[in-house]
Amino acid sequence: MSISLVHAEHCQYVENLFQYYLYDMSEYTGWPPDKDGSYKIDKSLTNLAEYWSKPEHYPYLIMFDNEVAGFSLIRRYPGSRDTFDIGQFFVLRKFKGAGVGRSAFNMTVAMQPGKWVTRVLAGNQGAYTFWEKVISEVAVEEPTVKRKLYRATDMHFFYYEVQPC
Repeated sequence: MSISLVHAEHCQYVENLFQYYLYDMSEYTGWPPDKDGSYKIDKSLTNLAEYWSKPEHYPYLIMFDNEVAGFSLIRRYPGSRDTFDIGQFFVLRKFKGAGVGRSAFNMTVAMQPGKWVTRVLAGNQGAYTFWEKVISEVAVEEPTVKRKLYRATDMHFFYYEVQPC
């Protein structure tokens, strides 16, 4: 398995996958599809374009056996220059339970050792369990978890540190 950096000319690929991500999250957010039946991206909320236009933003496609399995969007956490943030992370359902998410996460944090934050929607117990497990496997110490609002959305924040390999 490999993670490949997505170049600016491929941002449409991630934007297309993002609709599936939004659909999956609608189970917890209650977001309805648009009038045309799709889950269009509200660019004012996602700031996806920043991953291709701002420094210290790293958009990756998650590849499994030469097939796109999802994406991992990394940035410096706003207001904290010494902390990396998994802005968005998504694995297609086809690959869930096969270790693809765990491997992709491990590769992602290995590329940027140091302090990290990962946010999980409150109520998304499956994601919470996944992140709790994979973060605990790589964190130097037990992660700190805090529940707070992020852009008016109730979320769990995992704070942790990863050492260089």
